[in-house]
Amino acid sequence: MKKMNNKGFTLIELLAVITIMGILMMVAIPAVTRTIENSRRDTFATIAGEYLNAVRNSALADNIECFSGGAWTVVSGTPDGTYYFPICTLATKCTALTGTTGAMDTGQVVTSTMDLMESGGRSPFGNSDLEGYVTWTKTTNNSNPDNPKTTTKYKILLNDVGKHGFSGETEAKDLKRANVSTSL
Repeated sequence: MKKMNNKGFTLIELLAVITIMGILMMVAIPAVTRTIENSRRDTFATIAGEYLNAVRNSALADNIECFSGGAWTVVSGTPDGTYYFPICTLATKCTALTGTTGAMDTGQVVTSTMDLMESGGRSPFGNSDLEGYVTWTKTTNNSNPDNPKTTTKYKILLNDVGKHGFSGETEAKDLKRANVSTSL
């Protein structure tokens, strides 16, 4: 009588391994997807913070042109008021401030965004274009004429063309993963 070669796997053993792998995949895929989504939201918040800081630094250095009171002005000893700097990585006309604030429709391509940041600045959600603005409000408290206090608050509204971003103007301290919406 001839001996049988028992070096392979049985059908039951293969089905058991496939079943276990299927269960593991059902657990792993949602966890990995959630991690990727959280990473994209964190990156979006970081990019928004970089734009806000770049505008803040340029405004403090008096070398940025902003929109206020229906006209473009260079920030240099600006009076109290609200100022806007459009953010747009689109190659066409941006409407970041039109409709949102009702303040600006220049009818021109916004190229100042490219000058603001050396590189990067696109959405982590498919590397899509960004559109929005940074706003800052300058107020001076003259209650003590010898020592007036000037306060400036910066906010950003930033969205990508895929409808990811912030649902409203967001302060720097609130640029967090939880505030980035994926369905605007």
